Amino acid sequence: MRYEVVKEYQDAPENPIKIEKGEKLHVIEESDADGDWANWVYCKGADKEGWVPRQVLQITGTEAVVTEAYCAQEHTLCVGERLIAEYELNGWIWCEKEAVPGSYAWAPLNHLAER
Repeated sequence: MRYEVVKEYQDAPENPIKIEKGEKLHVIEESDADGDWANWVYCKGADKEGWVPRQVLQITGTEAVVTEAYCAQEHTLCVGERLIAEYELNGWIWCEKEAVPGSYAWAPLNHLAER
């Protein structure tokens, strides 16, 4: 799927969380299931913290085990840029900037239009 940026976006996390399969994390909070960003869990681990998709976690109480590697790297977006999506998850796409092959990161769908 291809998208065009219709609203600028500045990548948010200064140090995006990166987790590996089997890693253990502490669950701090979960996003509102009825809100704009459902299925996200704020977690802390050794020297890291950030929002992680619920789909890559096995949660028991306040502890979670990572079932699939994940990196929260986000694109900075400028209006008119074109993106090629690999897959969609919880209102975001993992994508490559068309003009910069190999530049994979996340982009929020609410800043994009299908092309």
